[in-house]
Amino acid sequence: MDWEYNTDYMIDQGVLILGENVIIEEDVKFTRFSDPDEKIIIGDNCVLKSGCIIYGRCKFSNNVMIGHNSIMMGGTIIGNNTYIGGLVNCEGDSIIGSHCGINAQSHITKFTQIGDYTFFGPMVCTTNDWDMRFKREGHGEGLIGPRIGKGVRVGNMATILPGIVLGDNSMVGAGSIVTKDVEENIIVYGVPAKVHGKVPEADRLK
Repeated sequence: MDWEYNTDYMIDQGVLILGENVIIEEDVKFTRFSDPDEKIIIGDNCVLKSGCIIYGRCKFSNNVMIGHNSIMMGGTIIGNNTYIGGLVNCEGDSIIGSHCGINAQSHITKFTQIGDYTFFGPMVCTTNDWDMRFKREGHGEGLIGPRIGKGVRVGNMATILPGIVLGDNSMVGAGSIVTKDVEENIIVYGVPAKVHGKVPEADRLK
């Protein structure tokens, strides 16, 4: 038996911990790496849409929705009332805050931090590797994901480069490539993204 994908067995073994009123649609898969202590914790009223895959060390708070065919790798932590769209790939060891919307086909690279009330349009891409040394000496060293503040809004198909900080309430236009930190309450867009004004007071989280 491939117990990694057997929901009832994982619950029985204490590897999968479910809150109340969790909805798990067909073909959802729960798995782990190699350590049986890498528990998956799913809070109350969560919805896991068909085809998604959830790895060990994931922790979802209450009222989280994971969309169709999304992959949440180990160590993905998601706050309350957050929506993850379909075909989202989260590489793990990342934190996504409460009341966030991460839309379809977005890529959340490893070691990303996302604050509360943040919105990603479809196909937003975060990155964590300046050296790009795949299968060469130094591969995987010095990875650093973006740090995204509270109330940030990122338009569809924008790319955020490694280690970039997006300040609270900042806004990134669709299709932009963000190569420098963005201060709080600032609007940027373009390739590379440049400052084009300030977010109106009425649109800022207090």
